[in-house]
Amino acid sequence: MKVKLTDALAARVVLPVGVKDAVVWDADIVGFGLRIRPGGKTWILCYRPAGTGRSANTKKMKLATLSAVAKVADARKLALIALGQIARGADPLGDRAQHRAKERARLGELLDRYDANLERRQYVNRKSVMSALRGRLAALLSRDVTTITGAEYAKIIEGIRAKGLAGAADMFRTLCRAFLTWCVSDAKVLAVNPLAGHRKERATRADKVSKVMKGRALSDAELLRIWRAADPRTTIGRLIRFLILTGCRRGEGAGVTWQMVDEVTGVLDLPAIFTKQGRGHKAPIAPQLRAILDLCERDARSELVFPSVKTGRAMNGWTKLVDGMRKASGVDFGLHDLRRTFRTGLSKLGIDADTAEISIGHAREDLEAIYNRDDAIPKLRFAFAAWADHVTALDAGSHELSAAA
Repeated sequence: MKVKLTDALAARVVLPVGVKDAVVWDADIVGFGLRIRPGGKTWILCYRPAGTGRSANTKKMKLATLSAVAKVADARKLALIALGQIARGADPLGDRAQHRAKERARLGELLDRYDANLERRQYVNRKSVMSALRGRLAALLSRDVTTITGAEYAKIIEGIRAKGLAGAADMFRTLCRAFLTWCVSDAKVLAVNPLAGHRKERATRADKVSKVMKGRALSDAELLRIWRAADPRTTIGRLIRFLILTGCRRGEGAGVTWQMVDEVTGVLDLPAIFTKQGRGHKAPIAPQLRAILDLCERDARSELVFPSVKTGRAMNGWTKLVDGMRKASGVDFGLHDLRRTFRTGLSKLGIDADTAEISIGHAREDLEAIYNRDDAIPKLRFAFAAWADHVTALDAGSHELSAAA
């Protein structure tokens, strides 16, 4: 129906019984009206884009809600402005759709959506992945992703490599390619991956030698010095000893909670969502590890076994923490070297390769059946106890030599 819309009419008009959508059209301006729905009232304009003719479908454009624009006169002004734009060839709804599409294609917006996607999939390293992407791509966040070229991404990668951070450059390239693949397959804002043709830099002979030398298994003497420097009265000291005794990754140790400590079976049970390999991991608690856990006080702020003293959350600032441990021990090492040392040490102690691999959470397809049935637990318990005894013997032997001297 068409009536002369007034403020009073707009305020009192309601939906007829059984009707979910109705429009009161204005008698003064063609196509202008008040739409009434159960959720509220909205000023709308019904129009055809200029030059399309009467055969074209009409479009209904929202001007404003009644709560935002209460006066009919003000709503009419909005309608007249829009009609003027349409007469000059504009298509307000089409422009809005293009703006929304452009906004959804903005790199910063896409990274937020990618972050939500990783969180929904419970991706273990989501925070570190997103931190790397947002940090490296900071200068491009406001750009439409469709306008960013492969050369621009490559320039960022080469810039990282130029700083002598070849590993960081390769990691960013991998993370960025995965994100851009998601933009193609899931977000569907790209037709092709701009980094699809950007291959990893071929390693030279020097690179291969450097890679072999990077990361190592520590000698018994070095391990002992680190063990001694890791003061069990401190949280970082207890965490370092935990990593030595379990071979866990840094993030696994920092994120372990009391719920993962199974007191009944005497096993540290890391769930699948928590571990890098996504299979879960069981680490039997040897007496030496039990002693470390007994020194850990419960923090009312969190369920973490090794929480940050300052925040109660997971530890961070690893560079500073590890540098302090290097100085205290006099050993140049990385935290992953403790994991390599654990694995190498098991082999030196005569632990079979399959059990040693399962001990650090590696589960090949041919080991899955054994691992899933938990038949490996007795072997794992023996392996962890043997390694813990070895570390204890090193410490005791050093004390005896010092006493004899």
